[in-house]
Amino acid sequence: MSAAESLHTPTHGDSAPPDSAIRVTFRPTVPLISSTRRFSADLLASVLKDPDCTSRVTLTIHELLENTLKYSTDGQALLHVTVANVEGGGRRVEIVARNRATPEQAEDLRRRIHALAEAPDPMALYVDLMRESAQRSGSGLGLARIRAEAEMDLSWAREGDAVVVSATTAAE
Repeated sequence: MSAAESLHTPTHGDSAPPDSAIRVTFRPTVPLISSTRRFSADLLASVLKDPDCTSRVTLTIHELLENTLKYSTDGQALLHVTVANVEGGGRRVEIVARNRATPEQAEDLRRRIHALAEAPDPMALYVDLMRESAQRSGSGLGLARIRAEAEMDLSWAREGDAVVVSATTAAE
């Protein structure tokens, strides 16, 4: 290769890393959720520069998959994790979990994510939910943990009889 050609050949050191994504469709079980978290942690550690960000993203993956295990009406789940370059040189991580749900579950999810988005102090809400969770099931602790501890922005959408939860954060 000539010197002129090498000037136009980007290397990892002088360009942004490429976008990365994983997509998994499966019937989650407790052991598969743990395996998926470990696999994701290993993959993300090689893609993201910040170990804290990797930890927050893998926590989110784990919590969202636990929710699909608990609440999916057919046991099937879709997980899609994307690390994308954004304008200005930053990166953005998005974790999307999709599963079928009843209309009541979808409404409960909408209400919980709205409360988390509107909370002036997500950690205080998380602590309050922990106190209340001993008295009921379906506490919303996983979503609150994603918002408070993993510092993710949460959103949701309804697609037919499925719910789609998206968690996003900036990354390095």
